[in-house]
This record gives sequence, C-alpha cells and structure tokens, in this order.
Amino acid sequence: MSYVLRTRQGVLVAVGLAYVFLLAWFNRQPIPTTTLIHESDSSIKLRSTVLGRLGSGNRDMYWLEPARYLEDKEGRTQGAMDMDAGLLHIRLHTEYRTARRGEPLGGLLKVYRKDLGFGRQSTSAATSEDAWELLFVDRVPGPVRRAHLDRTRLRNKDGTYAPRSLAILYYLPQNETMTYRVRIYDLESLRRANFFDSSVEKIGAVWWDQRASDGDAESALNAVRVAEELHLCPDDRTDFADTVYAGSRFNHCVGRAGMAMGYTDTALPGTLEVLEFSLRGHRLMYSRLNDVVRFRVLELPVLSNGTLVGATGQVEQTQGPEVTEYLRNIGGQSFLAQLHSSRPGSGIDVFLANGGTTGDTFYFSFSLLQNTTLARRWVHEDVKRYRLPVHQQFSGLSRDELRLVNDPPLVDQVGLTSVLYFKATDIIVSVDSEWFRDHGSANVTQLQRVRESRPPYISTLNSPVAVNMTLDDSGALLAMSTVDDELFVFSRAHTSSIRRILDYRRYFRNSTLLPWIATEPVSSVDALDEGEADVFNWQLMLTWQPSTLVPIVGWEDSFVSPDNPFPATQRLIARSQSQQPSTACLRFLRFDPVQLLGAAAAAPAQGAAEAGVVRVAGLSTSGRLRMWELDNHRRSPHVLWPFITEHWGLMFMLAAVVSCCVYNERRWG
Repeated sequence: MSYVLRTRQGVLVAVGLAYVFLLAWFNRQPIPTTTLIHESDSSIKLRSTVLGRLGSGNRDMYWLEPARYLEDKEGRTQGAMDMDAGLLHIRLHTEYRTARRGEPLGGLLKVYRKDLGFGRQSTSAATSEDAWELLFVDRVPGPVRRAHLDRTRLRNKDGTYAPRSLAILYYLPQNETMTYRVRIYDLESLRRANFFDSSVEKIGAVWWDQRASDGDAESALNAVRVAEELHLCPDDRTDFADTVYAGSRFNHCVGRAGMAMGYTDTALPGTLEVLEFSLRGHRLMYSRLNDVVRFRVLELPVLSNGTLVGATGQVEQTQGPEVTEYLRNIGGQSFLAQLHSSRPGSGIDVFLANGGTTGDTFYFSFSLLQNTTLARRWVHEDVKRYRLPVHQQFSGLSRDELRLVNDPPLVDQVGLTSVLYFKATDIIVSVDSEWFRDHGSANVTQLQRVRESRPPYISTLNSPVAVNMTLDDSGALLAMSTVDDELFVFSRAHTSSIRRILDYRRYFRNSTLLPWIATEPVSSVDALDEGEADVFNWQLMLTWQPSTLVPIVGWEDSFVSPDNPFPATQRLIARSQSQQPSTACLRFLRFDPVQLLGAAAAAPAQGAAEAGVVRVAGLSTSGRLRMWELDNHRRSPHVLWPFITEHWGLMFMLAAVVSCCVYNERRWG
C-alpha cells in the first residue's frame, strides 16, 4: 500500500514539473541571443556621490557618447567613432547642495572618458581596460529641471556635420519670481583648456599624486584653493571631492588631461513654469504651464558650421497654436518632439503626444503640427488615439499599471528619425521624415511616416519594464533594456527600401529635390490602420539576459501626493547574482573595421567597410561598461529558469496545489 501511495505522490510531482517545462518550452523566445563580448571588472567603477550632498529631488541622468568621429574618406566607414579619442560618459546631478548663500541647490555636470584600446582585435596581446578618467566638472547655477541631448548630426551645406549639443534647463529663484535659463554644451568643443598650462605651471604637474597620498588639513585646504582659483579638479576617487564641488566659490575644473567643454547660456522669456523642453539644431522648443499658446520655439544664433553662439539680445520666437484651455499637468502625460521638417527652410514640424484623464477613461493621443510660412498658421492632423478604462480615481488600474500611466515616455531622436515608447499603451511609435521623387516623375513625395510596433516579450503585465532606449545613428536599429538588465535589439534594416531612405537620414546632402520640396506647403502623414504592418515596423532581432537571475522583492515607500498617488510599490525584480545596478543608459557604437580589427584582418571584408562594425554599449550607475556584439549571436540555452522568474506567481500557485495534493495522499495513506 505504501509503495502505491509513494508512486501516486511521485506521479503528482512529475506531472507538475512536466507541466511547467512544457509551458516554458512553448513560451521560449525563438530569437537569437546576442553575445556579451566585454564587461568591466568589479574594481573598475566610479565613486558614488555622497548622499548628503544631493537634494531630496535629485535625479541622476546619464549619457554615453563617442568623443570624436572619424572624418569621411573613401574606403572608410562613414559615421564611425574614433577609437583613439575614446568614449565619453556624461553624468548630471539635477540637485547638488552647495555652500553658496542664496543658492543652496544647483546642478553638477561631470564628464569622464575611457580609452577603448581593450576593444581592439588587431593586437595579439590582450589590453587591460582603463578606469574612467575625469575630464571636466561644471557647476550649474540652479537646480536642473530638464536635459536633452541633440545628436542628430545632420550634414551642413559645406559638408561638415552639425555639432552635438547637451541642453540643460535650470531655474533661478529670485524673490517671488522664477527665471528659467538654458545652458547648452557643445560636445564637439571638448579640447584643451587655455588656462590649463599656466595653472599646472603654478601648482606643479605632481599635484594630483600628492593630493592622492596626503590627507592632512593643509593639503585639503590647498586642494580647495586650487579647484576654486586655478580650476584643477581634485582626486575624484575620494569623498573629499564632493566637498570641493560644493564650495562657495567653485565654478568648474578640469582633470589631468586639461580638457574643457564650451557652452552658451540663454535666458527664456517670461516666468511661467516650463513643462516640456527639447533642442534640435538651433531651435529650442518649450511649453509652459498656463500659457496661452501650446509651445514656443526660439531661433538661437548659429554660425555657418552649425555651432551655437551666445544670444546677446532678443532672439527670434515662433509661437505655437493657441490653446482654449490652460495646460494642466495633473494625472496625465505630455511630450513635444521636434521633427526634421520635410520642407527645408523655415518650416517647423512638431510631434505632439498628450495624455489625460476624462471621467473614468484615460486618453492618450499623438498628432502632427506643421506651420506654413505663407499663411502664418499651424496645421493640425490627428494620427492616433488610445483609451484605457481606469474607473473613478484610477480604481480600475493595478499598482504597476498606475505607475506606468504616470511615467513619461522613452524618447530618442537621430537624423530624420524619432522614436517614442509609451509604457501605458506598450507601443513603439517611430516617425520618419522623408522626401523623394520616383523615377520618371516630376512630383516630389514628402511625408512624415508614422509606424506603431508592439514589442514582443516586453509586456507591462510582467516585471520586466523598459527603462532605457536608444537608436543607432542610421535610425535602423533600436535597443531597449529593462529593469532586470535584459536587452532587446530591434531592426528594420533588412529591406532594401529602408536602406535607400536611410541614406537621406545619416548623410544629409544637397539634393536636386530641394527646389521642388520648398514649394510644397505641408507634408502628409503616412500611417497604417490598426493591425496593419509593413517593412517600416520594428522587428525583434536579438535578445540578451544575465546568465544567473535571482528574485528580489524591493519595497519603495513614499508619501501620497498628486504626482505619486500610489505610495508603496512591491515589485519582483530579477537581477544578476552579483547585484549590479540596472543599466543607466545604452548607446550604439559604430566602428571602422580597419581601426578595430587592423588592416590585415579587415582587408578580406571589403563590404564591411561601408556598414562598419556595430556594437551596443551599456553603462550601469556605478560606471561599469558592457558591450554586446550584434554580428555574433546564438540561441539562448536558458528555457526553464527565465520562465520561472517571470511567472513566479503562477509557479507559487502551482507549487501550492501540488503540495496540497501530495499532503492529501499522505494523510489518507
């Protein structure tokens, strides 16, 4: 009898395990896994800023950017980064406590550089990875409200590329008014500071080594004086550096390399609160609370090569369409994105995404706004509208859904492509500015092509929620990472039509189409109906996840507020076993095969010189760097464990049911 009972109990357990395995097998991802070719050692990381120096509303922002691009030459990959110049890591603290009277909070910008010699494959001996080198530290006079990196790099008429710019919006409280200013850093202007040589001559080249070894009060006071007067950064690996950055007279400093970054400062007219803000080329667009127009566009002074210059007087301003109801920033989302106009000249195209709650329904819509220079008016065209039943006071939403409704969308722009990922609706919306003329026809087709894609395996119903997104410079590849460090790479570059149109996007040349295009008043919107798809939609190409995942329950407690109606959140977060922080930012890097592999190795692959070698770089909050190879991929060997970690609730219920059945068999036996 006992043998029969043990057999029945074993059958129950075996059936449960077989059921789980079959579910995992049929839900496995049929997408190849990309190869992680590099991951920084745990010892190579940046020091965390002392929490006491950060304001309560501080938000850290991160960017990865090539320090310099290679010049376009015949036989060389166009748009490839210069490996000799290295990789830049830009970190921004939005609220940094200072000792200045009347200015207790301000922003703090840090620029680091890393040599990419470890990634070269032309040498036989492996090259070790260097640590991040501090290049430049700058103090922003006031707390930072928004920041936007413009990396479109459209080609100018003289063949040069427009510079990349980092725009930081900050505010200065003055008595009972608020002044908003924009500081725009020119990433291409990173070069040796003119004061560096004279400063080193006064203090000595061995000052950094002495500062690292001495810890007495005299050396500390000397470091503060040098940073404030001679603008030389102290050793950033010690917590004492935060004391220097918070000094009452500190403005900026440079590291051992003596590299500084130029910037311009522009004041925004008016005192109303700025809600949205973006920079594209020489146009600065922003919207304000309770304004009579939807947005305003400032035309900043610019040189012939696209470099911005400081505005000395009133700048030209273009007002958006008037609004019948004042803007409200309660319980909704809103975003403005400047698109590259399909009508070269003074035309402005704006992509508007707006969300809000009406009664028991949450509406989310996006539309296209275009101004006509002849009629001096704005043309508005609705593209798509979604609705989500939420019942009264969001009672119909779960906790995770409520958080997603209030999260802003992920946005990235390159060239003529703009991509937005809306977490609440779980869709990727891409907008491509295009103009072309068919063979044998004198008519020019100009349009804003809008496509929606629902990414598989990134579901708002599961714990992995996308937190980072980036486009490559061509607009043909898209990468997204989740809260548990999973990576998803999407592509639409496998079709010839995409490649043909992308030539306009990355390498903007003077075209014979321009005279015909300039005569067109507005461009049309090319959008598909619900359920339709074509070659311009995103297709999942590669995935990656940490090799070992462990479930961690994290609690976040906060007070109830209009901006955070849900006070406590319990989320199951799957992280790697080493407890690394989630990926802070992603970036596609394009390498020249000759520079990466060497002339001898790259010679057989002549076709690779045009496309180059594309890799995805990911940066963690601690400064650890990861790189994935897109050309080398394999099928993921992990089937069962990822399914268990993603469906832990189902696994718990199944285990409870099987345990009850086994216990019942033992009790009756």
